[in-house]
Amino acid sequence: MNTANIFPAMMGAFGIVFILLLFVLMAIWIALPFSVFGIKDLLREIAEEQKKTNELLEDILKAGAGLKPASTDRPDEEKDKGL
Repeated sequence: MNTANIFPAMMGAFGIVFILLLFVLMAIWIALPFSVFGIKDLLREIAEEQKKTNELLEDILKAGAGLKPASTDRPDEEKDKGL
């Protein structure tokens, strides 16, 4: 088989794949702004909820400021068991 005949046939196939890839990328590029603006409101809600959570955690810390911290040391019995 002559390689001179294969090259033009391959270029046609690669051209079709390249054009399909361009159409897919163009569709994604057109849809991108809609998805970004759709997510914007959700991100705003998440930020508001995170602020509320931080305020609640600060209140909990202030309420427990006078309490003795919990001990993280294990009793000697547990140390001997290898737990």
